[in-house]
Amino acid sequence: MRTILEQLAARGAHCHAVTACCFDVPPGDRVGELLRARGLTQSAQVDGVNVPVWQGRVAGVEYNTIALPTQLRNQLTAIEEMIYRDAIVGWLAQNKPDIVLTYGGFLLENEVQRCARAAGARVVFYLANPNYMRPETFANTNLILANSGAVRDHYLHKMKLDSHAIGLFVARSSEPITKIEPRFITFVNPLPEKGVTVFLKLVERAANDAPDMRFLVVESRGILAEAMRKLNLPAELLKQVTVIGKQENLSAVYRQTAVLLVPSLWFEAAGRVLVEANANGIPVLASNGGGIPETLGQAGCLLPVPERCRADFWTLPTRDEIAPWWDELARLWFEPDHHRAMSQKALVAAETYDLSARAATLEILLRSILPPAGGN
Repeated sequence: MRTILEQLAARGAHCHAVTACCFDVPPGDRVGELLRARGLTQSAQVDGVNVPVWQGRVAGVEYNTIALPTQLRNQLTAIEEMIYRDAIVGWLAQNKPDIVLTYGGFLLENEVQRCARAAGARVVFYLANPNYMRPETFANTNLILANSGAVRDHYLHKMKLDSHAIGLFVARSSEPITKIEPRFITFVNPLPEKGVTVFLKLVERAANDAPDMRFLVVESRGILAEAMRKLNLPAELLKQVTVIGKQENLSAVYRQTAVLLVPSLWFEAAGRVLVEANANGIPVLASNGGGIPETLGQAGCLLPVPERCRADFWTLPTRDEIAPWWDELARLWFEPDHHRAMSQKALVAAETYDLSARAATLEILLRSILPPAGGN
C-alpha cells in the first residue's frame, strides 16, 4: 500500500495515509523509535482524547498515524475503534478526498468505507488475500483491485466478485546486493500455512544427507520454537538452522541467501518475497498454487505439496512426499552451474517487472471511477 501511494504521488496525485498504529509484530514501547525511523514526528493529538498523532511527509505521501494504545488490529477496543472512526470522519470533512483506497473486512473497515462514500469519495478496495467470506464487505466499493490474477479468479468463482488484477507493487532496492558468506537456504515467516512442516522435513533430511547445508529462518508472525513444540520435534533438529527476528528490510537477508523456500500450503495470493528474490537473482523453490506461478514468472521451480498437508497445515509430510523438493534443493546446493542458471532465470524474470507501468495502469483505473469533471 505504501508503494502504491508513493507511485501515485510520483505521478502527481496528492496522496495521504490516515492509519491506526497496528503491526503484524507489535513493537510495544519501541513504537516511537519505529515511527521516527519512518520519518514521522509526534506533532498532534486526536481532538478531545489523549491519543497522539504522528505526522510527516515521506516520499511524497502525507502521513497521519493515530497511535492508539493497542497495536494489533484484531485487539482494538470498542472505544479505540470509535476514536479512530471519528478521527477519520473529521479528516474526510477537512480534506475531501476524491478516492479512498482501503482494505479489511471487519466492521470498522466497513464503517470507514461507508463514511468515505458519505463524504463524497469513491472507495477502492485492495484485495490481497483469499480469506474474505462476506459479500457485504465490498458493498460500499466503487472499484476492487486484486494483487494477482489468481486472486481475481478466486473471488469471481467464490462470490461472483468483479475485480481488476493489477499485480504486486514492490519497489526495487537501489542498493546493489552482494552475496556474502555464509550462504543460507532461507525460509520467511514459519507459520503452518506457510509450510513450516515442509521446511522442517527438509531440515531433517539435510541432517542425514547434507550436514553442511545451512538454513536461515526469518520470524515474523510465525515463531519457529512454537512450531517445534506443536510438532513435538527435538531441539537438536535445528543445529543447522539460524533464527532471526522480524526484519524491517530484508536486504541483509538476501545478501546471504542462496535459495529461498516458499512451501506455502494455503492459497498464497502473490508473495512479495518472490518479486524480491527474482530481483536479487535468488532461485526460489515454491509450491505450485495460488498466485505463486504468475508472480514468479518464468523463474524458480514450482513443486507439489501433499494434499493432506493442504487439508491440515500441521501434518508433517513423509520423506517420499518431499523428495522432489529435496532433489531440487540438493541440485541448487551442490551443482554451481545449475544454481547459476537458475539465478540468471530469476534476473531475467525480474526485468519483466515494470512498477511504473503498473502505476500507469492503476491511474487509468482510478480515473475511470471519478465523475467526468472531477478529480484532482
